[in-house]
Amino acid sequence: MTSQERPTPPADLDDDVAEALRLLEDSDAAHLRAVSTYLEALAAWTESASDDEPESDASVDETGDADGDVEYPADVPERASVTVKEIAGTTYHYYQWRDGDRIESKTVQR
Repeated sequence: MTSQERPTPPADLDDDVAEALRLLEDSDAAHLRAVSTYLEALAAWTESASDDEPESDASVDETGDADGDVEYPADVPERASVTVKEIAGTTYHYYQWRDGDRIESKTVQR
């Protein structure tokens, strides 16, 4: 590409991203470099955030887990939301519910 040819965005972008790029096309170089720096940092953060999530993470709701067999401890209401996580081979059930203005929680190792 010569210095006279304007770069073209990838063809497989969704409409919202393509529109955002069209809005940036007439920006000055300093503005574009600032946006580029932000987007590189955002991409790095997105990659690191996805790396932090355990692969065996399974979220469930009040109706039960993936197998349909959530047992609520005696001091946890049935309306509590449940998140099941496996960490280093140990399964944990995280229960969370609202009690008036407070949010209550309990962790149970299975």
